[in-house]
Amino acid sequence: MFAFGFQNVSAQDAPLKIVTNHPDFNIKVKRCAASGKTVILDLILTNEGVNDVEGVRAHAGPWGAEIYDDEGNVYSGGDIRIKVANMKNYDTYCADFNIPTDVPIRLSLQINNVSNSAESLARLKLPINCSNWGLNSDKPVRISNIPISRK
Repeated sequence: MFAFGFQNVSAQDAPLKIVTNHPDFNIKVKRCAASGKTVILDLILTNEGVNDVEGVRAHAGPWGAEIYDDEGNVYSGGDIRIKVANMKNYDTYCADFNIPTDVPIRLSLQINNVSNSAESLARLKLPINCSNWGLNSDKPVRISNIPISRK
């Protein structure tokens, strides 16, 4: 007699994976928190190279970020807004900003209309343009398996 067990795998079981497409570019997920149907994702960007990097731009709106949740929903365009550090408002893109060597820079995404039952962001594709690092929309940052905390 055989007994088969089914295991329920959640986002908390899958490892967080971050691909920046440059060895000097490091990203950490600081928080991913929901309030109703709005999720705020805070990322910490760090330049681990020897030279400051200038003229960095991130895109969230049309032709920008694309996010999938663990329920198969897709968020893009007007659902996603972005801001860097202490910008007052979220927008569809960030004006050029700099990433000095070894200085953390906060990049925040506001994702609207997220399902109340979504437990994680399965994949984030975030175009970051930076000529110093050879990054453009053809080489977006990719982050997988980001758990969403809900209160």
